[in-house]
Amino acid sequence: MPFRSGHTLHVYPDAGRRQAALRAMGDASGLSVGAHLLTWEEMLQALGGARELNRRPCPAVAARAVVASLGLELGPTPFGDYVREPAFARAALDVVLDLKAGRLSARELQDAVEILPQERRTRIRVIARLYHLYEQRMAELCLADREDVLRGAREALGRGAWPVGWEGLSTLVLHGVYDVRPSGLELLLALAAACESRRVTLRVETPVGGSPAADAALTALFRAFENRGDSMTHVDLFKADVTFEGRPFIDLGRHLFSPRAPRDVLKDAVPSLRVWNAATARDEARLLARDVRRLLAEGVAPGDIAVAYRELGPEAGWLAESLGELGVPVRLPWGEPLGLAGPVRLALDLPLLVEDGFPVERMAELMGSRYAPKLSRGGPDAPATLFAQAAVRDDRLGAVRGRGAYDVRLDGLARRLLALNGTRKAQDSTRVDAVKLLRERCLLLVEACRRIPEEGTAAELLAAWWQVVERLGLVDSEGALAPREEGGLGARAADARARDDAAREALRLRVQGLTRMMKAVGGGPKMRRRTFGRWLRDAMADAHLPPRGPRGAAVEVLDVAELPGRSFQDLFLAGLTEGRFPGRDAPSPLLADAERAALNKHLGRDVFRLTGGEFDERAAWRLTEDRLLFASALAAAEANVSLSFAVESAGGQEQVPSAFLEEVRRLTALKWEPRSLSPIPPLDEVLTESELRRCVALEALSQPKLRVTEPDAAAAVLRRRFAPEAWYAGARELSEVEMERLFFFGDPKVQPGPYSGSVDLDTQRESLRETFRFDITRPLSASALARFGNCGFQGFLSYGLKVAEPDVPGEEFDARGRGTFWHKVVEEVFAALKEKQLLGKAPEEVPDEVLDAALKAAIKDFERVHHVGHPELWKLAHERARAMARRILVDERRGLPFDTMTPENFEFRFGPAARDDKWSNVVLHAGEEPVYFEGTIDRLDKSGGEVGVIDYKSGRLDKRSLKERLLTSDFQLPLYLYAARESGHTEARQAAWFSLRTGMAIRLSEVISDAELDELLSKDPEVRAKVAEKEGLNLPNAVEALVGTLRQGQFAARPQDCGTCGYRAVCRITDRRITEDGG
Repeated sequence: MPFRSGHTLHVYPDAGRRQAALRAMGDASGLSVGAHLLTWEEMLQALGGARELNRRPCPAVAARAVVASLGLELGPTPFGDYVREPAFARAALDVVLDLKAGRLSARELQDAVEILPQERRTRIRVIARLYHLYEQRMAELCLADREDVLRGAREALGRGAWPVGWEGLSTLVLHGVYDVRPSGLELLLALAAACESRRVTLRVETPVGGSPAADAALTALFRAFENRGDSMTHVDLFKADVTFEGRPFIDLGRHLFSPRAPRDVLKDAVPSLRVWNAATARDEARLLARDVRRLLAEGVAPGDIAVAYRELGPEAGWLAESLGELGVPVRLPWGEPLGLAGPVRLALDLPLLVEDGFPVERMAELMGSRYAPKLSRGGPDAPATLFAQAAVRDDRLGAVRGRGAYDVRLDGLARRLLALNGTRKAQDSTRVDAVKLLRERCLLLVEACRRIPEEGTAAELLAAWWQVVERLGLVDSEGALAPREEGGLGARAADARARDDAAREALRLRVQGLTRMMKAVGGGPKMRRRTFGRWLRDAMADAHLPPRGPRGAAVEVLDVAELPGRSFQDLFLAGLTEGRFPGRDAPSPLLADAERAALNKHLGRDVFRLTGGEFDERAAWRLTEDRLLFASALAAAEANVSLSFAVESAGGQEQVPSAFLEEVRRLTALKWEPRSLSPIPPLDEVLTESELRRCVALEALSQPKLRVTEPDAAAAVLRRRFAPEAWYAGARELSEVEMERLFFFGDPKVQPGPYSGSVDLDTQRESLRETFRFDITRPLSASALARFGNCGFQGFLSYGLKVAEPDVPGEEFDARGRGTFWHKVVEEVFAALKEKQLLGKAPEEVPDEVLDAALKAAIKDFERVHHVGHPELWKLAHERARAMARRILVDERRGLPFDTMTPENFEFRFGPAARDDKWSNVVLHAGEEPVYFEGTIDRLDKSGGEVGVIDYKSGRLDKRSLKERLLTSDFQLPLYLYAARESGHTEARQAAWFSLRTGMAIRLSEVISDAELDELLSKDPEVRAKVAEKEGLNLPNAVEALVGTLRQGQFAARPQDCGTCGYRAVCRITDRRITEDGG
């Protein structure tokens, strides 16, 4: 639709600034029509653009596909296999577009190569040839890249064409113009000539700038128009002027970067400027969010506040999250990168998954991910645990005769579990079924991913990959929404679901676009599957999810480059660190800056933009650009500006403050203020209800001796005000939990309370007596005694609540599995030695065949029912077991700690389940009810009617530590001897600990005297009383005292050694101490 006479057309650099202008011009109803507002790209299309060249606009990803295809046709080059990589196509396209923007043809580049050193000429000739082939191929395909679109618009203006819809136009305003290369400058001059001939006023507005150093980026633009000023009476090139608006930082912009500006020239002249720093980038984002929230509380409208970074990174997402937690509406220019969204990330990993041999970590993630419903829905809860138990690392290591490792080893695990079950209990069969189901789904994933061809064109590989994505359900909806929970967690769940659905839809649209583009360029380059995986990631690198948040009345988070032409009452410039603002452009891997400078010098013009400004103000282009943007940003603020940086970057690297901050400090004498974020803000800094609750809990419930800050005077008032509320009651209970544990761990004499191991005796008396009756139906074992002795709470979990210790599988079996295996090896070795009459013989007299046969028997028996870890580590375990057996035989005792005694039984049971009736009635009459025992003696040696008991240990032995642990966390030997005496061996006193690691044995008689040994096992009341009086060692006393505390409901969480506890990975009771004297 043509414009009415006298109308003005505005052109903005990007859609964000056009949208801002559209919002600013809304009428009272909130509606506005933006027919007279265009972006730069829309103006080019209106002027002719690709249509003038009889071509179609070509996205960058399609242009890179053309470059990649041509790279394979170049033959041998100095770049080697790099030409096959997506990174080469991206870098090569950047160079080609730079050459086109600098108005340098392939022929001119070829001719200019001769001025470069010999070793660089070959590479530049390859680039020139690629440039030439690219131009030919784009013409054949009728495609136009961004520089072609610019050329088409320029040629259309040159032949006198004018957009039909612009008839009647009186004024054309171009906003935010400064980044102009030779091709763009020629377009502006052509547009100026066309406007001059049609008497249309052309107004070219540049950013505000300030000092000559800040305006250096505009020098080339002003110089070009000045040279034609007399012939262009209808053209006005000007800097946006906000002088008369009373902006508070105009003077600062005028002095910035000027060596003639004296130090402290603006001291006390900019009171509304704040400079500060935070410890980390995340802390900086949180502090910014709190500052914004305070402004809103003071009445500032959200739309009058902006937070800007140079080149938005992850900090923008953290800031948006923090603002959302504080209830502040926020708008980002784009959503999160598409490649980082959950379902998209898993989909992009599929080509590399098959190339890497299906690593177990990534397989476990897919098998447990809700994003892959065909693999995870109804599957095992913890696939990673089952993979570890199956000792699978990937699909290659362990593959047998065409069957992958997942097939072989998960099948083997299922068979081991079946053998271990014996009787088919429900929970055991469920576990077997879970392993079988996991195997089936692993085979489904492996078979699906292998359908992606090993080699093909980009279009072929893309189609095959997308079929796999759809087959696995990665783009399927997660089904009906569950009823939303109340509170913040429910809102976050709904938000995450919306984000995931948006990511799936964005991925689908992106793949459809890629498919069309690859078809347009003839299928794209031919590549291998691994390269395709990288190409796919590269194709998604520039894609983002749609921006989220309200379109109006929201705090804006934007790039500093989007600030020129905008204005805000309060502006926060964050991330002001050296290397970011001012930044440094990444060097090109194909054409270095030195080569570009040499070409510029030879050609006598700036084909490549390396510097900006003239004379003394001349500097690197990125520096001049960032100076201009910094000065323009300061001019955009109408009231207040905050400048900040983080000492630690988002990636954890240390950062230094920007040189721009140093310049501001030089001019204003301001020093940056270090700021920190308190976990619980003081009462006068509370911003939300959740913060108020945390603050009230701290002030009203914490003890002063635990505080590092002074208590608030309003603590009593807060306590009275919030005491009736339900959340306060919960907070008070949590406080009581922590306080009880602090005092409990601080004084070993304090009895456990309800939160440190005590069970309410009044309500659970009968349950406790029944659970810890230790009668003939539920006897007390040596292992249970050890658990209760080590930590009462550990014993309560294991024996009282029957909580299974969590599985912690790994590549190698754990210490418990190794001990079981070594026990079996020793059993088989000594059984074989006894059969061959080789007991006590020197190692050289024991044939290797005997040891080999015993080891094989132990291995076969252990493999049948136990987890053995990774096959290679399992082989290494065989060698260690053999070495262990040899060490035992090398020891001077030859594994026989008792003179004249020889091994009679291994893993010998006593108690009600004993095979020998003499050993079935091991009972201690202690207290009101007798205590029955059961257990398994590792080895029982005999000589005539005399017996000796042996307890195997996997580690080294130390007499001092053995005595310290006796009857505290180590009950085995005393209980074994007690069982031997109860079975009829009334004088039994031979007992020994035996180290399987060293082959050394320590007899009990070496740790305690004969008299102490008699006292240890005595049941005589008088002896027990004397031993108790002198705090000596007596098994009946120790058992009676321990059982008494258990029946009283006292399970003190006061461990002697957490290293041996199977619940360590999930235990939340920590040893934190407090004394009455201080914190």
